[in-house]
Amino acid sequence: MTNREIAKQLNISPAALSLILNNKPGISEAKRKDVLQRLEEMGYSHLIKTNQPQPVISNNLCFVVYKRHGKILNQHPFFLLMMESIENRASDYGYYILVTTIDNKTPMDIQFNKLKEMNAKGFIIFATEMFDDDIYNFEKLNVPFVAIDNDFTYLDINTISINNQMGTYQAINHLYQMGHRKIGYLKSSVFICSFGERTRGYMDALALFNLTLDEKYIYKLPYTEEGCYQEFKQLLDNGIELPTAFVTDDDTIAAGVMKAMAEKNINIPRDVSIVGFNDRPSCQISSPKLTSVNVPRHSFGSESVDSLIRLIKKSENATHNYRCLKLRVGTQLIQRESVYNLSDNK
Repeated sequence: MTNREIAKQLNISPAALSLILNNKPGISEAKRKDVLQRLEEMGYSHLIKTNQPQPVISNNLCFVVYKRHGKILNQHPFFLLMMESIENRASDYGYYILVTTIDNKTPMDIQFNKLKEMNAKGFIIFATEMFDDDIYNFEKLNVPFVAIDNDFTYLDINTISINNQMGTYQAINHLYQMGHRKIGYLKSSVFICSFGERTRGYMDALALFNLTLDEKYIYKLPYTEEGCYQEFKQLLDNGIELPTAFVTDDDTIAAGVMKAMAEKNINIPRDVSIVGFNDRPSCQISSPKLTSVNVPRHSFGSESVDSLIRLIKKSENATHNYRCLKLRVGTQLIQRESVYNLSDNK
């Protein structure tokens, strides 16, 4: 048979067969082994080139977007904003980036078998929606990995995450300096670890400034702009008491609440000030422009590659006696138009 006919019988492309026969990269190790075994069974082992005894070395890293439920990542796929910095940094080390998604639509064993077939040297896991139990399958891969946007505080793994408590402190500090003493919180009804840290940061910051934590100023809202708008509009219709300012889990929540307030002729910032979190591009075009806590996504991406490369080098040198490294990326408050200076009225 011709190579084309052999490829058809193996259910692969002629190009893939050529890569395998010539021991060239571009095919996963699992697929390569399977095809080589079948070629021997078919009596075509003589076609396999033996003048390249060195094993094929992967120069791929894999970026895995883990969607536990998609309620956060489907709303704002902000991992896309990091991709350029991740790809550029990987290129500096001579690696390419493969991208894939893990979700709950397909059995986990099937998805993780596909990860194995990628023959990646390491994985960067976008872990925003993950919980501790979700890490177990990655540990079974026996390949270096780094988790980002989640600290996994109690697990012995390398992580890079936002300093969320620093961010909420910066928001509270700014409001306090502007004369605000009644500061509420707009929480997401969808829980992720980052939101939990921001809520704790809010409570800790209030305590640092000797401010009262008043439960009636804390509202749990849907994590969609439309959902926040509808629910907060209903709360306003019910005559809730408002603080002088709110901090939020995310800019999305702030946007929905601002829309509801505008319909009720509540002036932002004169009547109520608002500080968002994440500094999404929409903050610069909202009315008023939203003061928000900025997360430097570009440094986030490059740090994740640096951390993974260090792990890969340690694994190649069989140096396993090391401690995990957990990095926190600092935040910066970007001041715009959504905070009113109450001190000017004194």
